[in-house]
Amino acid sequence: MTDDVSGSIVARLRELILSVNGIVGAVGVVALVIGLLSGSIPGRVICGLIVVSAGVYFFAWWRAERADREPPRTERHHSPVQDMGAKKLLFDDYQPSGGNYVVREVEEGEQAVVPSSRTAQPVTAGLKPESVREMEIPDFFDLDSDAPYSETEPKSEFHSLLNKVLLVLKDVLFAHSVAFFWANREKSQMVLESMATDSRLFMSTKRFPMENDIVSQVAASGKPQLLGRVNPATEKELLRYYESPAYVKSVLVVPVFIMDRARGVLPVGAIVADSKAEDAFGQETLELLGRFTKLVSALVKSYTDKYDLLLDSELLSSLRRMQDRARSDPGEQTILAALADEAHRMANWDFLTVALYADDRHGWCLQKVVNRTTQGYATPDQLVDAEGSITGSVIASNRVATVPDLAAEPRCRFHAGEAFDKTGSFVCLPISSMNRCYGALTLESRTPGNFSGKDVETVYRLVESAAGALEVLYMNNLAREYVLVDQLTGSLTRKFFLRKLEDEVQRAADFGAELSSVSIAVDGMEEHMGRYGREGCDAILNEAARLLRANIRPYDAIGRLEGDRLGVLLISTAASDAYLWAEKMRKAISSHVMSVGKKSFSVTVSAGVCGLSEGMGMNELVAGTSQVLGKAMEHGGNLVRVY
Repeated sequence: MTDDVSGSIVARLRELILSVNGIVGAVGVVALVIGLLSGSIPGRVICGLIVVSAGVYFFAWWRAERADREPPRTERHHSPVQDMGAKKLLFDDYQPSGGNYVVREVEEGEQAVVPSSRTAQPVTAGLKPESVREMEIPDFFDLDSDAPYSETEPKSEFHSLLNKVLLVLKDVLFAHSVAFFWANREKSQMVLESMATDSRLFMSTKRFPMENDIVSQVAASGKPQLLGRVNPATEKELLRYYESPAYVKSVLVVPVFIMDRARGVLPVGAIVADSKAEDAFGQETLELLGRFTKLVSALVKSYTDKYDLLLDSELLSSLRRMQDRARSDPGEQTILAALADEAHRMANWDFLTVALYADDRHGWCLQKVVNRTTQGYATPDQLVDAEGSITGSVIASNRVATVPDLAAEPRCRFHAGEAFDKTGSFVCLPISSMNRCYGALTLESRTPGNFSGKDVETVYRLVESAAGALEVLYMNNLAREYVLVDQLTGSLTRKFFLRKLEDEVQRAADFGAELSSVSIAVDGMEEHMGRYGREGCDAILNEAARLLRANIRPYDAIGRLEGDRLGVLLISTAASDAYLWAEKMRKAISSHVMSVGKKSFSVTVSAGVCGLSEGMGMNELVAGTSQVLGKAMEHGGNLVRVY
């Protein structure tokens, strides 16, 4: 007996597990366990949606079962008494005690047939057995539309998850429209992020001003509001997210909060739900919506954290690109061009300028101007008013200046005579290092309030990197002024070579001695640069300088005049002898095998020779050697020419 009972129980459990209810229940339990153990916010959201769907399914199933179990209510059948005479009645005492009894009158001539209680019951319309569709994976997960969240951009991921939450919320509340709005306090606007609606009158734009509508009030105060009856006369002003009155009767708006490390808990947006029925929402709806806002707050927190990480990653990439460009081609214009390009990636602006100090004009001057519009703006080489302008005050104080609305700013941007339009927003950042301020970067937009605090902070990091690159550049230039020997070639630097040349020219003029200058350049250096790179070109120049040093006298001098050009000073040497020496060096270098890495090759050089003649100074001597060197290279190189 016990085995039969156990077997029936096991069979019943197996039937229950294999049924649709069992499958849905198992899926709900598994999703609940995974959601509790998962540390991922998106994973918890998806599991929560599955659990809610399973609960809705069981609630609907329970209601259907309860309706099926209620016994049909039928009227009692009785025969009216026609007279006081006796009647022959039939009564089925096997009818269930809780049902409606049937008593039948039998005529005299009728056969006494006892009717069955089943056939005597009133016939009801036959119900078709309900066919329950088997639930599959697409009922719980969007296989086609959902990309892996790890591969999507944070804003797209947040928008997708929020849209799913609003769809569930709309179905649960039987709402007409449900939407989430951001509160942009810097621009005083409410920005639509996502919505689920049945209305065709929902706003087509993405934002509206923060004023006295109900969504703005909740986002500003952080207190929910519930209206059971909306006055049609005030609907247009109360519900700004409809383009025209939608005849909404009930509205519920709740705030969405987030924790700010500096200012504490702040409302960052609002969720609004409305209905075309009066008093559609109550206290229980408000509590339910409060639970959903906690979920949305967690999504917002995850989104902002990921967005901050993305911005930091983009900023690091911009800084790396700036450093690579400054390292490959060190120069002031290269650094400024890299700064403008990266600022374009990190912020939205219409005009950009860079002001640096100009020694020749003895003042701060606009060195770079980028105009991305067709309207007039400041021009390069424009002097900056150091006292009365915004840019001048930023350079003097070494502080960032942000102007949300230029129309309300009494000061000029660069100088008092600027005639271009004064509309939009403006930000000026000092280009300064630990030691000095090198100038200022300005960004301007035609839209007031365009630059957020995050934009200014990001561009400030780029300006800091550019200031560091400028400081390295200026320090290198300063070092060159006082360093005697060039680090790459081991020869004199340009400054000290020209100083040595000037002394020897004066000495030769005083004592009537001979003096010659030779300029030597490697042929096809651009081709070598493309083939071997900068390090290969440096190795070529270094090897050529070593061969030259090995073939001069102790009192002669060799120096690095320009990037890839060497100069040799031959004392007490006539131009004809200098030509023979230069020709000897040309052949020696062209026959010398050089090595860069695993590559071996040879190069040729061109030389220009100029001897000192009566009345010739140092500048004329240098110009003469440069002139004949240029002619030698124009004729194909591997030549020696004499002035």
